[in-house]
Amino acid sequence: MTEPVASMSNDEDEPLLNTVVAENSTAPTGNRRCPTCQGTGSVSASSGLVALIPVDDVRLKRRHTFLWIILTIFFCTLAALAVVTTILPRSVHLSLTNPIVIDATDDSFRNSTYYRLKFIHQATIRSDNWVPIRLINLTASVEHQLVPVGPTAQKIYNHQMYLRPLGTIQSNLTVQLDFSPSTMAYRACKGIFRQMLLFKIQTTLTYADFLLGRIQTTNDVSYQYVLCNRGEWKPHEDIAEMTTRVTAATI
Repeated sequence: MTEPVASMSNDEDEPLLNTVVAENSTAPTGNRRCPTCQGTGSVSASSGLVALIPVDDVRLKRRHTFLWIILTIFFCTLAALAVVTTILPRSVHLSLTNPIVIDATDDSFRNSTYYRLKFIHQATIRSDNWVPIRLINLTASVEHQLVPVGPTAQKIYNHQMYLRPLGTIQSNLTVQLDFSPSTMAYRACKGIFRQMLLFKIQTTLTYADFLLGRIQTTNDVSYQYVLCNRGEWKPHEDIAEMTTRVTAATI
């Protein structure tokens, strides 16, 4: 009589499991009650209860956690490289598109003290950046026979002047040169025939990049032929003197 009692005390869950088996034998195979919670949704604090999980339960399948971690790292690295490549500063090219000879005789001013020459300098700006860049200014310094000729031409862009990504823009710059009577250019343009001067033009573009707003510069050097004489020399003071003489003779 003592052995069955000892057996019941050692296995407290045997009556419960037997009852569950009896109930499940009459129930459909598709709907089985949990032998641990008996369908109540909660498990008692008994230390002898064990939860049974079916073999085909999704929680027992392999999660491939390591593979998902590798794929996540790969795609994050790829996205970071794409972003860095897009916003990374690239080169800005500055080139000159002037004709071989610029006829600036109609924009010249001459007298006995200096000779002023004006012509239009055309520059082409091309950006290799995938983001816009902000243009600041464009300057051009001119040399004639290795001697700088002033003043330096400058074009200042407004604060909202941006060059679109991978864009190209043409910018015109008016170059004004003043020659004193002691220069070779002044003496050459004083003759009665058309004269052609050769200038060395160094153009510098200042811009700000998109990433950090740092000030960057790019430059280009070109050589330009410019016509400087209409074909005759008529200083302004000589014209004024001739006009005065004609007026006096008329009176």
